[in-house]
Amino acid sequence: MPSPLAGQRSRLLAAVVLVALVAGCLVWAGTTPDPLESQYPDETSVTPSPEAYVGEQVVLGGFVVETDPVVIATRASGYGRFTLVGANDELQNADGPLTMGDQVTAFGTLEDESTLVVERTTTRESSETAYMLLASAVGGLWVAGRFLRGWRFDRTTLAFVPREQSGDHSSHDSDGDRRA
Repeated sequence: MPSPLAGQRSRLLAAVVLVALVAGCLVWAGTTPDPLESQYPDETSVTPSPEAYVGEQVVLGGFVVETDPVVIATRASGYGRFTLVGANDELQNADGPLTMGDQVTAFGTLEDESTLVVERTTTRESSETAYMLLASAVGGLWVAGRFLRGWRFDRTTLAFVPREQSGDHSSHDSDGDRRA
């Protein structure tokens, strides 16, 4: 039978290898371009100095603050207002026209410092984000609860081990046969 010390060494070696792999991935990810990053300037770049992006294609996200014409604010404070020309005509994932408070992402060409000629508009309901966060939190708590109920940390072996069952939880009838 192998000694408990050999098991601890192999777990320690596995932990060191995993930490080294994570550190290596961080360095590698920092040296390659971000595949999720847009090749177009977005509202964080455009809002402070829109004059620098006139005539360029940009992606602007924000909340609809006016509907005729469609105007969005790229900041929650209402700062960074841009008029979206053709936003309702190029709306891709909604049935009706944009309404006040809709969260919008628009792609197009910045015509002047406050006007975007839209090529594509998409919307996202704020309830979608809330639902995603709530479902993730409930799922995470459920998994954590299942883990904590079934496992415990054993300090002598420095490992998680199954909890001892306090008794047999299966149902038996009077004859001792297991019920379905």
